[in-house]
Amino acid sequence: MKAPSEGAPYAHGPGRPKDIPEAAVVLNQRIIARESLDSSVPAALKLKKRLKRFALDNELDHLPIGDIVSVALDEWLTARGF
Repeated sequence: MKAPSEGAPYAHGPGRPKDIPEAAVVLNQRIIARESLDSSVPAALKLKKRLKRFALDNELDHLPIGDIVSVALDEWLTARGF
């Protein structure tokens, strides 16, 4: 069985648009315009629990979930040419 990221179930795009900055550049800005991205995730992955454990183990008062999601989605889309 192939992992969801393997194979060719999706069309590959023409490449990352040149007018899209790298995620790190945007996230390091002091003021960032944001938009909502609502999503539900599989409960079996226990992402909320794992994120809380990560934050506790790393002594983080605030875990920027939106930033983590931004980096993950940006890398996923870039790898697929979008």
